[in-house]
Amino acid sequence: MSTSKHFDKICIIVIIIAMLGTIFFMNGEAFGLTRVVDADAEANSDSVYFTDNDQDAGWSTDKATSIVLEGEDISVSGQGAYAYDGSVYIRNAGKYVVSGTLSDGSIVIDAEDASKVWILLNGVEIFCSDDACIRVDQADKVFLTLAEGTENLLSSGEDYSEEALADGTGGVIYAHDDLTINGSGSLTITGTYKHGIEANDDLVITGGMITIDAAGDGIHVNDSLRMKDVGLTITAVDEGIDIDGASQNGYLYIESGTYRIVSEGDGIHAAGDITAAGGDIVIRSGDDGIHSEAAAAVLDGTILIEECYEGIEAKTINIAGGDVTIYPEDDGINANGNSDMQTGNGNPAGDMHGFGDRMQGRMSEGNPPGGENGEMPKMPQLEENGEMPEMPQWEENGEMPEMPQQEETAIEDTWIRISGGSVTIINEDGRDADGLDSNGDIYITGGEVRISMEGTDGSNSAIDYASESGGVLEVTGGTIAACGGSSMAEGFDAGSAQVGILYNLESSAEAGTEVQIVNEDGEILLAYTAECAFNSVALSCPELEVGKTYTIMVGDTAEEIIADSTAVITGTVGMGGPQFGNMDSLGGGKHRFMIQ
Repeated sequence: MSTSKHFDKICIIVIIIAMLGTIFFMNGEAFGLTRVVDADAEANSDSVYFTDNDQDAGWSTDKATSIVLEGEDISVSGQGAYAYDGSVYIRNAGKYVVSGTLSDGSIVIDAEDASKVWILLNGVEIFCSDDACIRVDQADKVFLTLAEGTENLLSSGEDYSEEALADGTGGVIYAHDDLTINGSGSLTITGTYKHGIEANDDLVITGGMITIDAAGDGIHVNDSLRMKDVGLTITAVDEGIDIDGASQNGYLYIESGTYRIVSEGDGIHAAGDITAAGGDIVIRSGDDGIHSEAAAAVLDGTILIEECYEGIEAKTINIAGGDVTIYPEDDGINANGNSDMQTGNGNPAGDMHGFGDRMQGRMSEGNPPGGENGEMPKMPQLEENGEMPEMPQWEENGEMPEMPQQEETAIEDTWIRISGGSVTIINEDGRDADGLDSNGDIYITGGEVRISMEGTDGSNSAIDYASESGGVLEVTGGTIAACGGSSMAEGFDAGSAQVGILYNLESSAEAGTEVQIVNEDGEILLAYTAECAFNSVALSCPELEVGKTYTIMVGDTAEEIIADSTAVITGTVGMGGPQFGNMDSLGGGKHRFMIQ
């Protein structure tokens, strides 16, 4: 009995202690306790893309281990690191300050997998002939900070060692785990073997002036790349920035900063989403300026694509703000999701845009269509007995046997949506190119769209969408002036809430010709000077009203039209694609139908 009484008392005491402990810790700050916060957790940051640690370049160097590089010698003062065979090895979590010159070696981070490692580059010059200059073999996360006022130089040799290649190393900076680069100093990377920066997981850059010259990709990342407040200049033989995560998860997010990219491949390429929420981006690329296998979005900032094959290409494209200017060889903005062939017009037969030019190029290079050896494909050969091989035979019922059927593929949702900002597309010498090109729909609800495509031969359309398969061009807001060729020109959808006018000219207007819409009171509602010659123009602005009469001015030529619907077509109608948008909703207006 007494034992039971003591047990009851012990239980009561334990409960009271637990309750007091809970009250104490819940109100710990009032008792002078300091709350421990993980500064590297997104939940404790104001941003969903950047942690507090990502953005903290001013971390204290008190008690940090000092590493001084002295040519072939290395001096280490402190715990957690050591020098071996001309390289530095960091084995523990903590903070390290690195300075000096390393003639041929690496900084290798190989810590516990839960370790966070801070490294301050305080004016370093590192060359490694056969491996990455800085490599992260293992850590939870490494923070590479560029000290204020310092210049830091990293360069690699042309051939990496077998050990490095077996590990998949391709960058001057190479990380198996998460890597953050921040600070206000400068970093110059020269990758004569392959990539400039390569990261298997997430790469975050929140500061610094970074210059990359790479024989492969400027930046090559698997999972994600998030950037803000950085000055980044890339010259790359392959892609400028490449995020190639599996299953279309590898994404890019840009919040602010300045970016200058020159590349022979895509300027920016991602398997997943690309989001430009700000920043000043200038691209000159040999292939697409910006290419996503998923979705591309421009929310703010400035994007200038000075040279490219296609400007922005993705399955879905959303422009909600910012200033986008594109000078493409082919399409300016291309939403390509409705066809495995990624056609320019939603036609699963294949993309014929630029086909003639590409074939002519192959012929001039000595590579006619056919095998890799430049020979024409072989025709069916005679059998050994000298007879032709047997052709499919009729069935007994007189019918031909069924041919193998192509498997149906699901049509993916694809669209271009412009709700704000400004879009300018200028193509002076493209062939079979489009300004806005969607294999599905185009929705314009706001913003300004200015397109000028060389249109004297009629093959370059200002706006192209999948009208033949039910796609729509719906306009509920914004201002549009899109000049191009007439043969494949497509009109607005009658489901539009805002009046749109497709006006085809009897003869081409020269480059530099101004187009205007003037109302009955003589007020100019819309004016645009096209930089390329054209014979078709699509126009829309919020001031247009159904039932009103307007004058379209093309240079000195004037023609009155009556906007008797929200989808008006007037002028000469050419051969080729649907002129009317959705055929179920043919717009009104004054029409002269002439086959060119």
